[in-house]
Amino acid sequence: MLADGIYGLQYTATHEGEPADGDALAVLRDGKVLGSDPWGGVFIGCCEFDSSAHRHTVRLRFDVPPEGVLITGFSAGPTGAVLDIVGSFEHRAPQSTAVIEVAGAPVAVHLTYLGPLPN
Repeated sequence: MLADGIYGLQYTATHEGEPADGDALAVLRDGKVLGSDPWGGVFIGCCEFDSSAHRHTVRLRFDVPPEGVLITGFSAGPTGAVLDIVGSFEHRAPQSTAVIEVAGAPVAVHLTYLGPLPN
């Protein structure tokens, strides 16, 4: 099971044949996830562990701010957008990588445990 703590996310995709990347920070506590990227995108959700498959499934609601553009080229438009994201990571500590679909496009996500939560 992923430890409660602070995680760094690095993600990459291709848009119009060119590589694009970004990063975000997330907090995991008691199976709940909250995070943000540097451009104002906020995600909230949960992380569940399947002990028989040794995989973590993350279910997130990603709020993209108005006029926000993702590394995949997806544009949120003038009112912003809400995207549901589901991803599955193998149980590897302190790093794990997965390819997930975001607004119909594949995005490689690299998850790194940065440290414990403060008391």
